Amino acid sequence: MLDVGALVNDRISERRYSRPVLSAVDYLRCHYASPVMLSDLARLTGRNAFQLIRAFRKELGITPHALLVQIRVHHATALLALGEPIAGAAADVGFVDQTHFGRHFKRIHQVTPRRYMAALRADGAAAAPSCPR
Repeated sequence: MLDVGALVNDRISERRYSRPVLSAVDYLRCHYASPVMLSDLARLTGRNAFQLIRAFRKELGITPHALLVQIRVHHATALLALGEPIAGAAADVGFVDQTHFGRHFKRIHQVTPRRYMAALRADGAAAAPSCPR
């Protein structure tokens, strides 16, 4: 699977990618919470939609939409770790509803958002130092 952390944290430029792909990735990084249309990406890059999808598949191994979903899940995961409610995190990063978000989250993380948050709470409770009374 693609290292979304590298794409989100601007480390993609370490490798050689075409200018259209880099432009589209930068746009997705900045506008992940907004509705993004393939036609807008194509216009931005000076390619047609089919050329852009082919370039993405060749250079990144995924489509622009798949990258957008991964970036959104990446950001939502960070929000969940900060204690944001699931529905709020889903809405904040651009998913239309919690179910849509949950399906993608589970596909990427192999666990539901609720179980992820429960595991974080359990780890936090176990890791909390005990205070002498």
